[in-house]
This record gives sequence, structure tokens and C-alpha cells, in this order.
Amino acid sequence: MKKSIAVIASLIIFTLLAVTVHNAFLLIDYRASVNENKVDVIIENGDTGFEIAGKLEAAGVVKTAKAFYRAALSQKRSAGIAPGVHQIDLKISSNAAIGQLLDRKRNRALLGFVEGMRAYEILQKLESSDLLQGSFSKAVFPDPMYGSKNLEGFLFPAQYAFVPGTTVDEAIKEMVKRFNIAAAESNLVAGYEKYSPYEVLIIASIAQAEGDRQDFSKIVRVIYNRLKIGMPLQMNATIDYAAKARGEIRMSYKQLQFNSKYNTYLYRGLTPTPIGNPGEDAMRAAMNPAKGDWLYFITVKPGDTRFTKSFPEFNLWVAEFRENEEAGLFE
Repeated sequence: MKKSIAVIASLIIFTLLAVTVHNAFLLIDYRASVNENKVDVIIENGDTGFEIAGKLEAAGVVKTAKAFYRAALSQKRSAGIAPGVHQIDLKISSNAAIGQLLDRKRNRALLGFVEGMRAYEILQKLESSDLLQGSFSKAVFPDPMYGSKNLEGFLFPAQYAFVPGTTVDEAIKEMVKRFNIAAAESNLVAGYEKYSPYEVLIIASIAQAEGDRQDFSKIVRVIYNRLKIGMPLQMNATIDYAAKARGEIRMSYKQLQFNSKYNTYLYRGLTPTPIGNPGEDAMRAAMNPAKGDWLYFITVKPGDTRFTKSFPEFNLWVAEFRENEEAGLFE
């Protein structure tokens, strides 16, 4: 009899616990992870987790803000939720909502900028976006420490989430702010040896335009080595920049005579400004050049860039490059 009472008591306690758990968790959250019906939820810069939770409840995404807020607090990944216009399924669980908010494909306010893009290309993309308002006022400048008001080099290439109504100026300020973070993290702000932070940025931009990530530090070393002995940089990418061209593998004699201060065949030293907006890898390479006595480099075929101090060896590689070019390896 006592055993039966104990069993019944245990069942009652278990049932009460189950009901409590059900009421505490299940009744305040949906169970579904997907839904054909969707809604746009705008997450703005500075929105707190509690504010996001309230927006999701109001939009009909989650059953209660409390359930989402609890789920978000328990998951570190929630910190990655970015501003933007997120297309989220209706009536889904808090965990599913977090996953969808982190899915970049669902964020229709993302604008991406690849490493090496030039300032005019970035401005064109910003001003043509339906997300942003207005045009560039020309009243946004880099940090005065760089001694330049030219934005080239300071528009950090990355993915940005801009909520509708953001102005072009505000977007540019965000890109410059992101550059300042990268400049600090790469220590570019300290300069390298006798070169100022701005000169290091110019070098990073040339390396970004001239080669692949794995070769940045070697290309940077070639630049420093040439500057040290007063040798012209003779970088094709600088002429490309001046001519607003891209990807010229081989320059004609006429192109090499292009009259511009950016023509490093005609003018010694660095270009007047960066020739694009480098990523953090190129910035780090400019601060940490590889060790070597190289003065020449050439990409003989895709994925095969070679470095040497010997001009005769370089000429041999030039002949190999031409054979590979004629064979169509660069198409």
C-alpha cells in the first residue's frame, strides 16, 4: 500500500513538474522551425537584445519576446545578429529565429565591397543602392593623422548592413570607422620604419592590386627594396589605376608612357594616394614584409608568382610567362 502511495505521489510530482515546464517554456514559444509565410524585420544599429525580441514578437515571428530573449542570452552566436532588413518566417521557435537572423542571405540590407575596390567604384555602388538616401556630400574625411582628405584607401572593404533610410554619408562614415579599427589591429597606425602610416597604406594598396593574398608580404618586400635603392616601382597596377582600367597583364609601350603621377614607370617613389582600398591582410603584410632581397616578381601562370633579385632570371620567367599567355592560361 505504501509503495502504491509512493508511486502515485511520484507520478503527481512528475506531472506537476512537466506542466510547470510546459507552461514556463512550451507555451511561450512556437515549435516550428520554418514557415512559408514571412515578414520583414528591421534591426537597427544599437538595438538591444530586448528590443530585437520585442520587434520579433510584434511582427509575429516568435510567440513571446521573453522566450526569444532567454534563448538569445543563452547563445553566444546571438551577438552576430547584424542590422538590416531581415526576411524571417512567421510563427517559429526562438532558436529558429536566431538562426534566420544570422543567415546573411535573409538580410536584404547587406552591401558587400571586395578588397581592392576603388573609391569611385564604392561611391557608385552606395549612391545607386535603393537602401541608401542622398549622395556623397564630400564632407567626410579620414582621420587627420594621415594628412589626407582623399578617401581612397580608407573605405574598408567588407560586408555592411545598412538599414533603409541610412544616408550615403552615414554609410561612408561607417566604412571609415571600420578602416580605423583595421588600421589599429594591423598596427598600421604606427607606420613602418621611416614610412608614415599613410605611406604604408599606399604600399598595402599596391600589394592588394598586384597579387594574391599568399604573396602580399613578398610583394611588399619588393616595394621596400626598390624604394630603398631609388629604383622605380614599375607596377602595372598603378597605371591601371590612373587609366581607370583593370587587369592589364601586359602593358604596351604607349600605356607605359601614360602621363600621370601614378605612373610608377615614369615617376620614382610612391603614388600620390593609395590606388584602391586594401583589406586587412594587405595592411598586415605592409607592416610585416617577408625577408628577402628580391627586386623583381612576375606571375608566370595563375597561382605561380616568382620572386628574384636577378634581372636575367626575371627575363627568363618573362619568356615563360609569354608562352603561357599565348597558350591561353590567363584567359
